[in-house]
Amino acid sequence: MTIPNYVELVKFLVRPFLDKPDTLRVDCEIFRQNSRVWIRLAVEDEDKERILGRGGRNLQTIRTVLNTAASPINQSVFLEIYASESANSRSAPLRRRRSSAGPAPVRRTRSVGGPVSRF
Repeated sequence: MTIPNYVELVKFLVRPFLDKPDTLRVDCEIFRQNSRVWIRLAVEDEDKERILGRGGRNLQTIRTVLNTAASPINQSVFLEIYASESANSRSAPLRRRRSSAGPAPVRRTRSVGGPVSRF
């Protein structure tokens, strides 16, 4: 079996989420001795949250597609996202920050009145 082109696959999956797709940088390292693939993305700071998605759904979907492509040849894929150097922020992996105030309050709604009857 041939090794998937991980760089092109990641670009194909990530570019629709980016405001500035030209600034996307992808680095891929394949370690044959332990069948691991490390993929690093560098994006603009404002695009990090769009790739992450609500609750990490976008990022989890991208990781699922990558692992599905790697599974026929018994590889595992690890994906990290960094802020681009041009974003004037430290280059650290994207991680969800926990609020010190605790979880957001749950908004509950209740209906007013009883059931509506139709004649």
